[in-house]
Amino acid sequence: MALNFKRTMGSRGLLLLRMGVGGLLLGALACAPEDGLTPAPGADPFLDVRESQHPLKLNAQGITAGSYTQVYVATNAIDGSQATYWEGAANAYPNWLRVDLGSANSINQVVLKLPTTWGARTQTLSVLKSTDDITYTQVLAPATYTFSPSANTVTLSFTETSARYVKLNFTANSGATGGQVSEFEVYGPGSTTPRSALTQLAASSHDSQTGTQLEACSEGGQNVAYIDNDDFIAFNNLDFGGGATVFDVRVASAGAGGNIEVRLDSLTGALAGTCPVPSTGGWQTWLTKSCTVSNVSGVHTLFLKFTGSGTGGLFNLSWFKFSAAAPSGGDVVGKLIVGYQGWFNASGDGSPNNGWVHWSKNSSAPTANSNVNFELYPDLREYTKLYQTNLANLGNGQAARLFSSYDPETVNKHFEWMQTYNIDGAALQRFGADESDTPNGWKTNRDSVAVKVKNAAETYGRKFYVMYDITGMNPGNWVNAVKHDWTANIVNTMHLTSSTAYARQDGKIVVCIWGIGFTDRPGTAAEAADLINWFKGQGIYVIGGVPTYWRTGTNDSRAGFENVYRSLDMLSPWFVGRFGGLDGADSYKTNQWQPDLAYTQQYGIAYQPVIWPGFAWANLNGGPRNQIPRLHGDFMWRQAYALKSLGSTTTYVAMFDEYDEGTAIAKGAENSSMVPTNQYFLTLDADGVAVSSDFYLRLVGDINRLFKGQLPLSTNHPTSHQ
Repeated sequence: MALNFKRTMGSRGLLLLRMGVGGLLLGALACAPEDGLTPAPGADPFLDVRESQHPLKLNAQGITAGSYTQVYVATNAIDGSQATYWEGAANAYPNWLRVDLGSANSINQVVLKLPTTWGARTQTLSVLKSTDDITYTQVLAPATYTFSPSANTVTLSFTETSARYVKLNFTANSGATGGQVSEFEVYGPGSTTPRSALTQLAASSHDSQTGTQLEACSEGGQNVAYIDNDDFIAFNNLDFGGGATVFDVRVASAGAGGNIEVRLDSLTGALAGTCPVPSTGGWQTWLTKSCTVSNVSGVHTLFLKFTGSGTGGLFNLSWFKFSAAAPSGGDVVGKLIVGYQGWFNASGDGSPNNGWVHWSKNSSAPTANSNVNFELYPDLREYTKLYQTNLANLGNGQAARLFSSYDPETVNKHFEWMQTYNIDGAALQRFGADESDTPNGWKTNRDSVAVKVKNAAETYGRKFYVMYDITGMNPGNWVNAVKHDWTANIVNTMHLTSSTAYARQDGKIVVCIWGIGFTDRPGTAAEAADLINWFKGQGIYVIGGVPTYWRTGTNDSRAGFENVYRSLDMLSPWFVGRFGGLDGADSYKTNQWQPDLAYTQQYGIAYQPVIWPGFAWANLNGGPRNQIPRLHGDFMWRQAYALKSLGSTTTYVAMFDEYDEGTAIAKGAENSSMVPTNQYFLTLDADGVAVSSDFYLRLVGDINRLFKGQLPLSTNHPTSHQ
């Protein structure tokens, strides 16, 4: 095999020697910029890219140890540095170290490394595998292996097998009192089986490259670094399925940034798109950039070619993903979205809140006529986990119990209903944000529910996006708090935006900021503009939850926000509680919705009006019972009818699970037989017409069909009451 050398100057002054076919690293030499190598006669200055003929390194998604000594923790063994290491607890054999590959993979080799400066030693260990992290089987029996100075690397080969978890079990070490590993690498056989380009792929999993290096990534695993102009990484046999039009990439740059050219089948092949990479403020300050590419389908070799004029490195690359072409309108325009609170807790649910949150006024169990915070009693017949209250039995004799949103069973049931009843997706309400990541019960609970929403949306084929409610945020730092929370928690820790279920519009991930411009919420026009521009600068589609009178800057809207409202991609005015009755809906059609829609069409802004079933909060705030009646569905349908007659195609329903203020469309108590006998609760027959507990879910499903043109426009809803 001919060796084709390329001189590569990274930002840290290393000369890398790489071998032709696979980009195999031969060595790294410190050198001055004027040092160099002469290519072999006739050598192509770029590396050939062919099918991988060497074992495929698998990327660890996590690592755990049974113990460790001092600061020598498990993560040192997958940080990409042979100088750092894990060491098990002293004289406490067996020590174990386990990597998680994220999913089952074919494996046939483990490579173990120790720091190159260490002297010789032997370690006795076995290799085990598991698919569930519970049952382990032996891959290699206990044996003693010698680590020799300089390379200090041991390669353990075995018959190909399938595993997600790979564990090392140490029983002796001649050089220390516990097991030691600086790099724990797992390999599988080289394969020609296509990988999906529509799943998140680590940039470090490239099949070939030129001019780059790998380094430990602050978000876990390794990232591609030392990227200079004309460098590239390539991936063989990527399957783009029936078509992809969006390219998402995770980047970081302390320099000027640059561009990523997406090319197919060769370095000079078809250019599918160019994605600009901005400066992010640091080599480990990560940002997800979303770019449009031409429709790519079928199986290709993918080249990501890097260009730019910066010195000292352009940017770092962690992962990328392509997305299938979204249906016309994307995930929010032309769709029906429901607000999802997910804020109910119960004593005994195992949540960090450890009490009755939102069901009661003081976190102790709901008690009749003294400690009840919610208006509409839920129908609980389909929940598998429920918690006993202090309320009397229901009228039918059953115990008065309630659900907890902390339970994944509850969240799954809610998203199952969304799927069953034709609801496109949910806006996940996110209350509060901080510049600090100091944990507390409320934040931990909120984030746990968010991950459960992501999982449920994926399971039931629904879309979701984050809606920041800025109510009650600190006026002095609310903008920075949202920025920090989005970057540190939503994107980097919980990876919500990486989910296939996370909503996109026009190829962009979606976020909503609710409360902009309200007279009783924080934020000047300049602050709101700063936050909107910050999101839009990252290629994000921004929805604004705005006041009813946003267009005129009066009543519930501050003056001077017109340019802020106009800068949004979508406007979603709040109408809950603003009117009642069929005549109220008719009045809003003429005086609010028609001029609103005309304005947004004039300025190219999408319009997402809020509709709602009815309203009351007698138990919460002492207001009138059944304050704004539901009229057995007529009130909500009249809103939908009016908006559709004006040409509106998009809507937001408030709310899915808002039992506190009586706006929930999720299954509710039909009549007095389904509520406690010693406490008032709103029931669905309050207007004198009996309806089934799922009536409002069915009604909203029909409203969605109306907006999509699947039902004829009519003044009366087609939904049966039973």
